[in-house]
Amino acid sequence: MVEIGIDGVSFEMIEQGEGVEGFLKGIAEELQEKRYCAQPVRRVMIPKGDGRERPLGIPTIRDRVVQMAVKLVIEPIFEADFTPHSYGFRPKRSAHDAIDDIANALWAGHTQVIDADLSSDFDTIPHANLMAVVAERIVDGAILALLKQWLKAPVIGVNDQGKRMTVGGGKGNRVGTPQGGVISPLLSNLYLHLLDRIWDRHRLKQKLGAHIVLYADDFVVLCKQGVEEPLKVVRHVVDRQGLTLNETPD
Repeated sequence: MVEIGIDGVSFEMIEQGEGVEGFLKGIAEELQEKRYCAQPVRRVMIPKGDGRERPLGIPTIRDRVVQMAVKLVIEPIFEADFTPHSYGFRPKRSAHDAIDDIANALWAGHTQVIDADLSSDFDTIPHANLMAVVAERIVDGAILALLKQWLKAPVIGVNDQGKRMTVGGGKGNRVGTPQGGVISPLLSNLYLHLLDRIWDRHRLKQKLGAHIVLYADDFVVLCKQGVEEPLKVVRHVVDRQGLTLNETPD
């Protein structure tokens, strides 16, 4: 079952064992006494439509609960900063809203489209840069320490012989936030918000006639005055962030 983490503990096992209340009480005590330590993440491979596979990281239920608690606390802080044309994994926003935004831009004459995404975005976000962005708004050392633990958690996969082995993560790891963790989409949105923020602060929609719509690591730039200059800006910002624009044709 995909939802089971590396410890093999399922929701049913928790309910039939110590019970939900006891489970949550134990987590709370670990956090209060600063004994909490993130467990390794289980890697599974998920088929993609083109026949390839993408890695998905499955934290244990225990870690998912703590990640959700942190997400509920810090998400409203960052939501206040996010721009209105970012839609991926945000409260009360959906892919349909992003499509409506794109349709409105097309009707307004932005008919030249840059359809872009980032290569392995979740796996390549530089930790130091990400934590610097987080620290702009979060100064609580306990929260920052938890985030660092999840970023550094070992990733455990299975080799061809069915043997478990470390395939990523760990204390020496400097990049990536495993796709599949509860906190990962928020961290990804937070880092990619830099592109959004630059677009707004420099009034590039007005200057370049280019409207950007983001959905997680996929985004489109709808242009009125040609795609060359907007694409140049996108490449520059993405490169400065330590990410890679996927320019492989589908």
